[in-house]
Amino acid sequence: MAAATDTGPRVDTGSRLIHLALAVGGIGAVATGELAEDAGFGASLHTWLGITLAAALALRILWGVIGPLHARFSYWVPYSTARLKLAGEDLLGLLALKLPRRPAHQGLAGLVQSFGLAVFAWMALTGLPLYFFGAPGEDEGGVIGVLEELHEAGEGLAWAYLALHVGAVVVHSLAGHDEWQDMFFMRRQQNAGER
Repeated sequence: MAAATDTGPRVDTGSRLIHLALAVGGIGAVATGELAEDAGFGASLHTWLGITLAAALALRILWGVIGPLHARFSYWVPYSTARLKLAGEDLLGLLALKLPRRPAHQGLAGLVQSFGLAVFAWMALTGLPLYFFGAPGEDEGGVIGVLEELHEAGEGLAWAYLALHVGAVVVHSLAGHDEWQDMFFMRRQQNAGER
């Protein structure tokens, strides 16, 4: 599939579905984190939402390698000086109350998305061993106890990422940048001159 153009969809169907699964699993797992202490339904709900998140994350990683150009990590992850410079320019622009207008995941958006994927990976990598080797509602010692503390520490980072991501969508929407509609409603891009 081709990258975003002014006449075609900005986001492919695979990316939309993976984003939906990440959103449901991620928001759900973070929101039910306190329920995990209970050994009943709350722990089961949190566990299954976490497993949904881990599966969606695995798909996103695969899609980041073999998916369309705009979804590939090689296209947008800010690992080079030039890409980090774009993120810095965007941050300086925000300080001057100017919203960045770049292709999907470029600049500061790429840095935020990388942070989100790293946080979700942290939560999955610390949560899955808790599911297999821990017991809900019990204070664990040893390696499982350390993983439990690391998992709980990641909860604050997950909330911070969700606040950043949702806040950015709201601010961009208020400024007339309706990229969120591309994700949810498969709206086709308007001609650049019409914006």
